[in-house]
Formats: sequence, structure tokens, C-alpha cells
Amino acid sequence: MDRRAIPLLTSFKDGTWVPYAQELVFAENLAWFAWTEGTLRAAVRAADPWTAAGRLVRVLDSNAFFLLRDVPATDPCLHTLRRLIDTLAAAAA
Repeated sequence: MDRRAIPLLTSFKDGTWVPYAQELVFAENLAWFAWTEGTLRAAVRAADPWTAAGRLVRVLDSNAFFLLRDVPATDPCLHTLRRLIDTLAAAAA
């Protein structure tokens, strides 16, 4: 998970990646609900075309679903992804 989340977080922080406004709102929504395999899959399926075309959904769509099948949302393997979502959610506010 870190292999995809860390570069995206770094790119956001250094300004080389500017997410679509819809991606920020998407992240803000993700930050508020309990993460399970089902909730993340549903969120990605319901994403509007701009959000779905962005880089954030690709990070979620890679391994997050499968990890959540076997580990709780608080597992350390998801900490970087959580930090990415929280950082983007804060930028949306």
C-alpha cells in the first residue's frame, strides 16, 4: 500500500500533484466513514467521472480492498493511506 500512497502524498505536499476538486471532496467523505472492503468498493463505484479518473481512486483500487478483506482498518499497513486521505480531506475544508 505504501508503494502507491507515499509517492502520491509526497507529490501533493510538494505541489507536483494537484488533485481535482472532486477528489478532495471524495477524500473528505472517505475520512468520515468506517473503512471496510465493502464501503471502499461502494465509494469507488459511486465516484463521479472526474474522481474516478484521478490518481486517488487508482491508489484505493490497487490493494486497499484486498487488505481490508483480511485486516482491520486500523492495521499499520493502511496508515500511509489514511494519512493521505486525511491530508486531502483537510485541504478540502
